[in-house]
Amino acid sequence: SPDAIIDHLHSDLKALGTCGMVSSEWLKRSRHHIFTTVQLWPWRIRRFINLTASKKCTFSEHIQRIELDDSRVKPNVPGVPFTDALSHSPLTRLSQVEAIQVRNVDWTALSFPEQVQLRSRLARFKLLKRLELDDVTFHDLREIVSIVTSFPLLQQLSANVSFTKFREHAVAGAAKLRLPRNVEALELATDDGLPVVLASVLAAAADADPHVTRLNLRNLKVEHLPLLRNVIRKIGGHLRHVLLGLDRASWEHVDEDGFLQSLKLCRLRQLRTLHIEGISFSEKPTALESHLSHLLSRLESPFLKQISLAFDLHRFDDLDTFDWKSLQKVLKELNFFRPAVEAWVRKALKDLDERDALTVSVVSVNDSWLSNGLLCLP
Repeated sequence: SPDAIIDHLHSDLKALGTCGMVSSEWLKRSRHHIFTTVQLWPWRIRRFINLTASKKCTFSEHIQRIELDDSRVKPNVPGVPFTDALSHSPLTRLSQVEAIQVRNVDWTALSFPEQVQLRSRLARFKLLKRLELDDVTFHDLREIVSIVTSFPLLQQLSANVSFTKFREHAVAGAAKLRLPRNVEALELATDDGLPVVLASVLAAAADADPHVTRLNLRNLKVEHLPLLRNVIRKIGGHLRHVLLGLDRASWEHVDEDGFLQSLKLCRLRQLRTLHIEGISFSEKPTALESHLSHLLSRLESPFLKQISLAFDLHRFDDLDTFDWKSLQKVLKELNFFRPAVEAWVRKALKDLDERDALTVSVVSVNDSWLSNGLLCLP
């Protein structure tokens, strides 16, 4: 069908432009792919604003995501920085936008009145569901919470940020702040973002049930082990999707006990998907590679649908150094936790089970498969 053809060409802007000239129906579908994401680098903003301000503009309704990056400058071409871009009314009229990415911005360079004004302009995107702050500098977590609170429909927050306040003080202050409960997914990857944002999440968990169900943590270093242990201990029972991107270089000197005690995955009782990055094939495996099978054997969630392990391969010869037999044994024994599923059902139907009136049969799942360095269990 024409729609299938156009969808197949989703990343070919030239071909999509050609398709848009065929008919009005093809034009509509093509523009969906062309304008779904708009990258407004500083030197593009003026021209874009002029286009969207025109009464003949027909593409603005297709825009779902805006990306702003103050580092994307063009020599000899005047640009509009992020802090000024939102002052233009045509941009803030794009009320249907659901995702905004802001990169390479120093929020602390703004005066307090300017911060308040910029926050109010951002708040005009009432349907925003995802906010990404990458390489953005703040004084502490207070301004991020103020920004996020402006979006009642926001579900996902990426806070790869840095803070000017000393980390110990930033963490202490964050423990007194609360992210809105509508935020269900967090993505963190910076040395400041990880401990500071999670300090707020962990403190909130002491007051009520955690609201974060999806947690992506990248660039995890050995010094983050105590933090990771606290995360799993306090909110692990509510997490459904977890990504752990490990900074392998910093894990080379982690001993077995420290590694396993910090990752008690048995607490992830509601887990649906688990993704681990940073595993490497080498002649000298770290604790991560040596004890990966033991680590996965601690999983007990009866709801798990997928495990994916991302490997870094430098030499084909290193494939032989990995303990595939132990990994296969663990995955076969788990069989997606058939014993755990049966135990969970019997516990839930305790009265029937005690009368020997309950028979539980769990259908086995497909075999695991390995492709392109990604191990998945469908």
